[in-house]
Amino acid sequence: MPVAYDNNAQRVQAIPNVSNILVACAPAHNVATLIPVTTGDAPGSMGGVSSGTVCASSRHISGANTVLLHGMPTTRMTDPTQQNATNAIGTGTSPSQTHILNLAG
Repeated sequence: MPVAYDNNAQRVQAIPNVSNILVACAPAHNVATLIPVTTGDAPGSMGGVSSGTVCASSRHISGANTVLLHGMPTTRMTDPTQQNATNAIGTGTSPSQTHILNLAG
């Protein structure tokens, strides 16, 4: 019987693709930013139900289309994400910095 496990992606582990725009001294993120490894689902060693993967990548599905960084929408804290490759949908729940709040629609 399948068991659901937490799957977490840390933004600090992201591979930045906007290296010349800094927010709180760190590279800004857009929808092309990739977090290569997620954690928390390692006990499910048989792989995810739909993806067959464990501890795979995470990326944003959508962002703010009115604010572009290098031609791609910028991401906000609560934008939806794909977790563990395509196995689960997630969202950001904690701010990566507290100096700038992106309220773009």
